[in-house]
Amino acid sequence: MRLVRPEIEDCCVHVTHRCQGRRFLLGTDIDRTQYRKRLWQAGRRYRTVRLLNYVVTSNHVHHLLWAPRMHDISAMMKWLQGTFAGDFNRRKRREGAFWRGRFHSTLVQTGSHLQRCLLYLDMNMVRAGVVDHPRQWRFGGYHELVGERKRYRVIDRARLLQCVGPTDDGTFMRWYTATLDELCRLPAVPLEPYWSTAFAVGQKKWLEQLTGNDATFNEHITPADEGALADSDHGIWFLRASRTMAHRLRHAVATGNR
Repeated sequence: MRLVRPEIEDCCVHVTHRCQGRRFLLGTDIDRTQYRKRLWQAGRRYRTVRLLNYVVTSNHVHHLLWAPRMHDISAMMKWLQGTFAGDFNRRKRREGAFWRGRFHSTLVQTGSHLQRCLLYLDMNMVRAGVVDHPRQWRFGGYHELVGERKRYRVIDRARLLQCVGPTDDGTFMRWYTATLDELCRLPAVPLEPYWSTAFAVGQKKWLEQLTGNDATFNEHITPADEGALADSDHGIWFLRASRTMAHRLRHAVATGNR
């Protein structure tokens, strides 16, 4: 059951979209390369939407996006996913849906929470046991973020630095590479499913502001771990919402009547 995305301004959003039936329809380098080509074209076509990170796996995609309005993200995703699905079906002489329903989006608070979500994308294929380090997976933002990919770049680095910090490029690079190396040395990478399933992730106070401090919504704000309980100002909290609740929240945020 999909969540209705609130029409808020100046937002960071983590988008997840799975292939129909969780099939490995993105299972070849040809398919993943074509998808990345369409992603580059989408960035040029929808210039208000900025890509902060991404990863293309064998059966789903992740995008970390910034846009002035949620509607802009919806428009870009509709074009991107529909255009690529048409490419795939024509090449394979195939009919039927490529994607599993509509994409899921999670609002992400800027700063340290966006940093964690950025790493969540990079560690996707490590978490799946496909590679030992993000550098070994070609179809993600890692190679662009560390400066190895020069042509057809899709990530807005300046916007990313504003959203995760603000910080300078050198400080970001030292943090980014050291943290990924540290995560890759862990015996097991944390799953952190809330990045792909929640309505929003951030500080508890930020989520309460998003809901207008409505008790009906706030009872669904959950700490990600014990650390969040000990530090509600800086720990990770997430908001789950049913379709009905999400619709109410969307209306409240859009009208300012919270």
